[in-house]
Amino acid sequence: MKMIVSYDGSAYCGWQRQRDPVPTVQATIEKASGEIVNHPVTVLGSSRTDTGVHARGQVAQMTVDTHLDPRRLRMAINSRLPTDIVIHRIEEAEPDFDIRHARSKRYRYVIWNQRDRSVFYRNYVYHFWHTLDVARMQQACARFVGRHDFAAFQGAGGDRDTTEREIFHCGIHQRGPIIIFAVEGSGFLYHMVRTMVGTVLEIGRSQGDPEDIDRILASKSRALAGPCAPASGLCLDWIRF
Repeated sequence: MKMIVSYDGSAYCGWQRQRDPVPTVQATIEKASGEIVNHPVTVLGSSRTDTGVHARGQVAQMTVDTHLDPRRLRMAINSRLPTDIVIHRIEEAEPDFDIRHARSKRYRYVIWNQRDRSVFYRNYVYHFWHTLDVARMQQACARFVGRHDFAAFQGAGGDRDTTEREIFHCGIHQRGPIIIFAVEGSGFLYHMVRTMVGTVLEIGRSQGDPEDIDRILASKSRALAGPCAPASGLCLDWIRF
């Protein structure tokens, strides 16, 4: 079965099940699904979102033995899930479907750029009150587009075989105090998007130049990139196969 899942990641230690008994999105869906089909269920996600990161369109896969059709199965599992996780769709997966082979993923990062923090959006934005030059940020974003080695933007503990990734689109747009960083790529390294955001924010407050992105990419040195932005502003929008 293939699923499309949304979740508010605020209360979870990321998507992936942990050895320690901590709340994760994967473990929560597995428990709810197992209660419905009366056997243990393993749910595999296409993206291993970190602690506090949200998703609108996570894609997941599971194998179940049930008489329920996909519509009723979805409704039954949702009835057992907490209110911060919802399955939007369940359907039979094609025989050759592989959750590991996504063509592209899109992430969005939301910045609250105002002196006062937002009470109501606090779990879904990064409050960054410094004055920002959005035009400079847009120029910096454009330099990520293409195939590059993103070793400089990978957090410690990354376990991928290669640090090369292709970025199809990267841009910034502003609506009042909200600045949205959106990036679509073939895949992303550990903390890669949040480090891209942290670097672009530094450029936006004139702590660097847009051209610095080229130098940082070429260096492959994490020390030259900006800080890793907080998890709360990050959301996985969709995944395409």
